[in-house]
Amino acid sequence: MSQTMMAPMSASSGNPALSDGFVQTQLTSAGAGARTMSVAGISIKTLIFLVFVVAGGSWGWASATNEVPPELGTGYADTTVTIPGGFWLASLGAFFLAIMITVAPGRAAVLGVLYALAEGFVLGAISAAFDAQTEGIVGAAVLSTLCVFLVALFLYMTRIVQPTQKLAFAVIAGMGGLMLLYFIVFVMSIFNWSWLYSDSFRTIGLVITIVSVALAALSLVLDFGAIEMGVEAGAPKALEWYMAFSLMVTLIWLYITLLKLIALLTRNR
Repeated sequence: MSQTMMAPMSASSGNPALSDGFVQTQLTSAGAGARTMSVAGISIKTLIFLVFVVAGGSWGWASATNEVPPELGTGYADTTVTIPGGFWLASLGAFFLAIMITVAPGRAAVLGVLYALAEGFVLGAISAAFDAQTEGIVGAAVLSTLCVFLVALFLYMTRIVQPTQKLAFAVIAGMGGLMLLYFIVFVMSIFNWSWLYSDSFRTIGLVITIVSVALAALSLVLDFGAIEMGVEAGAPKALEWYMAFSLMVTLIWLYITLLKLIALLTRNR
């Protein structure tokens, strides 16, 4: 990689797992004779994590859905969706596992699998709730996630969008702005709960969600840049698990955001 591409990536990624400290201290040469990371290795490990996410998602989906008893007869739907037992435990577990992996990247291989299962369980339950309201929305969100991923990869490979320091700053600033906006909406909902169901809120929510999708896509570009930087620098092969973990986190964020976007678009029709 040229020097002009190495310098911008000294900035942190929009992905919390790829902080400035990690990029500068971990994505360095592993030394002569040591095994180094590769794009193929990271790709395989990312797919392994996603398999566990799907496994956890199937578990969460099954736990959230219940068939309507035959004696109640047929109606609008033949299943009901409820928050499954262990939902909040899995949510907290995924959160703390993510922190532990970020603090110690060497644990990503084992803890990453546990995180994928826990986060998958949560995603499965959430997806079941969305699907109960709009049939087929989960498949559309998965397909959309794949399409956005491929577009982001194309934009990165063709250098139409480059992982520069300005881009990293814009993504981080955008994420901070969204968090502040979510907090403001939460405070407003305390005093006026009915506002959450108004047309004005749906419009605001649609704009916010579109911005979130754009930020997630740009974060993918930054992830690709960090991966390429590590490969070019000859970073240790053991870090492949951590890079795969960080990529999985961004894909999960993108999926959830697209799920909400499609739901909003469907309701506004």
